[in-house]
Amino acid sequence: MFESLWKKILRRRGLSLLSIPALILLVLSLGYRIILRLNRLAKRSKVTVGIPVISIGNITVGGTGKTPILSTIGRFLINEGHKVCIVSSGYGRTERISFVKNGYQVSEMPIAQTGDEVMLLADLLPEAVFSVDSSKLAAAQNAANSELQSDVLLVDDGFQHWQLHRDADLVTYDAAVPPRQMRMFPYGVLREPVNALKRADVIIVTRSKFAKDISRLTDKLHKISPQAEIYSARFLMGELVGQSQRLPVKYLEDKSVFLFAGIGNFRSFVKQVRALTRNLDYTLELSDHQVYTEPLLDKIRNLVDKYNSEVLLTTGKDWFKVCHFDFGRELYYLSQKIDIDPGEERLVSHLLKRIGIKQKVG
Repeated sequence: MFESLWKKILRRRGLSLLSIPALILLVLSLGYRIILRLNRLAKRSKVTVGIPVISIGNITVGGTGKTPILSTIGRFLINEGHKVCIVSSGYGRTERISFVKNGYQVSEMPIAQTGDEVMLLADLLPEAVFSVDSSKLAAAQNAANSELQSDVLLVDDGFQHWQLHRDADLVTYDAAVPPRQMRMFPYGVLREPVNALKRADVIIVTRSKFAKDISRLTDKLHKISPQAEIYSARFLMGELVGQSQRLPVKYLEDKSVFLFAGIGNFRSFVKQVRALTRNLDYTLELSDHQVYTEPLLDKIRNLVDKYNSEVLLTTGKDWFKVCHFDFGRELYYLSQKIDIDPGEERLVSHLLKRIGIKQKVG
């Protein structure tokens, strides 16, 4: 409810009744900025864990494409023979236990213990080790002390984690976010001021096709962070993934589709799906990392029946939370590929050089 109202306030156009709560958010954002500064001052000392650490983070709330980028880097490193550990707080889970397990073992755990992002990553990277704890520092330390050895840690969403030392900070910057929303939370979507990017070693401009002028944006980022290597990334449609089958996206061309998801950038997702089908019956935007209760699942089922949609479509993170429920229709998630310019090989090579690990050949 509150997230829905917050999004409406951010998306407002001109003067309206929403301008009043917007002023309240502006005042709250000033307090948030002070708390952020005090929190950083209180945690100046950083802890090393004895294993090279790469953080994949961002400076905004909501989805910027961290998960597919982390998955892409992790897959590349694994294919090169590196032992990769994903470090996460398991955001959104309801049972907060700590664990260090192989990805294929994590896939068998209840999603209440893993969280949606960890479950999706475990499915994509079953060979990786996963260390999950409500404290990312504790998770990194647990990974370093585990009998499941790793030679590189990939920290999910670690840019604002002040206590853990990182050897490389990769930050995603979403080109699809309107400039007027690039203000401090909750008046906007920024977790930190944009000049925080000066701490970044690598910046990846995600959803780059939405940038009005990618060259101007790149120049702006270069001025903020002259030492950072800057890449751009486009998300491409992969395939439809269901409980027992995978299908090409062209399967949706003549199907009526019901779309629902709990993600930060729902509108971009809708645009992707509209390009795939002529019959998008209904779009249901839910809260980021939505908890699916029985009443909500019944509501979705009733809406699907009302519109008589043939296919239900969602994201991978949502799919793992609802795939047990019988909607009476085909249920798929849209997998995504990522195209990194000037190339993922160059990106990984730069990261390995940054953390002091030689790239393996053959």
